[in-house]
Amino acid sequence: SFRILPYAPKSAVVFGNSIDQFTNEPSPLCTRSLLGRVVEKAREEHNIKFSVGVELEFSLVDAKTGNFVDNSVFANSTTLNEQEEFISELYNQLQQQSIPIELIHAESGPGQMEVVLKHSDDVVGLVDNVVLAKETISAVARKHGRKALFLPKYDMMKAGNGMHVHMSFKDATTGEPLFCNGNSLSAKGAFFVEGILAHLPAILGLTLPTTNSFRRVGPGCWTGSQVGWALEDKEVGIRVCSNLATKEWDHVECKLVDASCNLYLGLAALLYSGLDGLNQNLELRPALSSESTTSIPLPASLEEALNALEGDKLLKEDLLGPKLNQAYFALRRNEAERSSKMTLEDELKEALARA
Repeated sequence: SFRILPYAPKSAVVFGNSIDQFTNEPSPLCTRSLLGRVVEKAREEHNIKFSVGVELEFSLVDAKTGNFVDNSVFANSTTLNEQEEFISELYNQLQQQSIPIELIHAESGPGQMEVVLKHSDDVVGLVDNVVLAKETISAVARKHGRKALFLPKYDMMKAGNGMHVHMSFKDATTGEPLFCNGNSLSAKGAFFVEGILAHLPAILGLTLPTTNSFRRVGPGCWTGSQVGWALEDKEVGIRVCSNLATKEWDHVECKLVDASCNLYLGLAALLYSGLDGLNQNLELRPALSSESTTSIPLPASLEEALNALEGDKLLKEDLLGPKLNQAYFALRRNEAERSSKMTLEDELKEALARA
């Protein structure tokens, strides 16, 4: 994982797992090795290999004025033209670090862009790349007199910044796709999705870990507000996505993730929950629709999500374990208490000061 940093050419980065100095075993607090164990568990118990992609949203702010660099909208040319030098250098620096990029495009909010990292079978390596991509975006933005804002919600009337996760799996031996079957989920794919849905309220305690995260969640926010899934519907938490070439069902996307989360931990929770569905052959609930009458609302606050996580034995005890869950809850509860006293304006001011 050794790489020279283009924005700091006298420096390099190496990723590794933390080892307990007394036992020489992986530290129970190391979230990177935790994700690796979940990936290995899938291979050993089900002979499946995950494939994951990530979409990383951020907003560009002029460092001098504090204003967003434009007021354009999704897929427009204004952002691409006016920010051409920034985008070009960002892409080049990501390429120099061997981070495969599928797309960089304008998003729906003011000054908002999205960097799409190509899906990868190396799940831990992909998350390493997300970490480096965030660092690179921030560094290149500063070089160009900008600040990169990853804050999930900066204006209640504008589109928020998410970090969407796309997931599927294949046969670990043959490489054959196993997640979907034409215009339906496969049996294994359905079990996997239901596993995520069964634990989704608790998962949000890991994937949406700040008070500000929940300002971005709700009806009309393209995140979903209920526990459920549907085909090509951006108003559900778990969206089945079609292959653009074949039009057949291909994978699922979870929009209930943002850049404030530890993605090693958040992705481990999503995949581990899916494996629980496979282990139990959980029957997939019907897709959400406008006629659904039995849907379950998602947690509406960080406190509700943390309470759900605390009550989820699979995630709290089996995945996190005693030491990590103790540390995690202590940290998040403390942060939640502090941020409960902050307004959205306070959160934005603090985020910009740190950008």
